[in-house]
Amino acid sequence: MIHENEFREMLYLERANRHLLWRIFRHLEIKPLTASIAVHFTGDVSMANNTLVFNVGQTSTASIVPLLADGVTNSAGVVSNVAYAFSDPSATVVLNADGVTATVTGVAASTGPVAGVATCTVTDTDGVVSQWSQAFTITTNAVTPPPPPPVQLTQSVAVSFTTPQ
Repeated sequence: MIHENEFREMLYLERANRHLLWRIFRHLEIKPLTASIAVHFTGDVSMANNTLVFNVGQTSTASIVPLLADGVTNSAGVVSNVAYAFSDPSATVVLNADGVTATVTGVAASTGPVAGVATCTVTDTDGVVSQWSQAFTITTNAVTPPPPPPVQLTQSVAVSFTTPQ
């Protein structure tokens, strides 16, 4: 016959084992290699990830880079199902035919940084698939017109002859 104290001890041990098994399971869960993503802009300008500052008329190419936990190293995951959401008259963000990159064009001066969002799926080299979303900002500066040309004083030229000798 089991005494009440023995039963309580068995129940305590059962709960402790269940908690330990849960911790082991959580530790063994497959986790993606990719820990974050960044929107990288290239083209006429070179900017920090997730931020673009350019002028009206300039273009840039936006691409999503999957990153390891250090936030710097590319995880080599395959990016797919990409979408860029940006709605402001200062710039256009149009997904390219490759379905991964987008062309960004400065259209009009913005009043400051304008937020957008990029979303994607990343399939890591170990086969783990994960969904990601990353905010980015675009600032479009007005083009400064070139200074006016200097005033030209000369209006014509003439040929001058010396007195014949």
